[in-house]
Amino acid sequence: MAQPKMHIRVESNRFPDLINKAPDRARELVKKAAYELEARAKTEVPVDTGNLRNSIRTSFENDGLTGIVSTNVEYAAYVEFGTVKMAAQPYMTPAAEQVRRSFERAVKDELIKL
Repeated sequence: MAQPKMHIRVESNRFPDLINKAPDRARELVKKAAYELEARAKTEVPVDTGNLRNSIRTSFENDGLTGIVSTNVEYAAYVEFGTVKMAAQPYMTPAAEQVRRSFERAVKDELIKL
């Protein structure tokens, strides 16, 4: 059976403007948002053994302009989205939604400063 994959994107329509005008500041905002997402996901995730919570990690690509919060636990997506035998217990989606709002505000505030 193929492992389910989960992809949640947190972005702002104005982020490309910030990258062009202040790339270092853009990297700082991505870093802050990614670590905040990791922390919130770890708070939201249901815990049985702690394996899923402990597997949530942050990494970066694209010269620090892309933050990736992920887990390598094969049942992570089943917990997030549920199965026919198990109700969903979302942890990453609610965390991403909270971080999305704060990320968008931060990008907007930075652009005003420039």
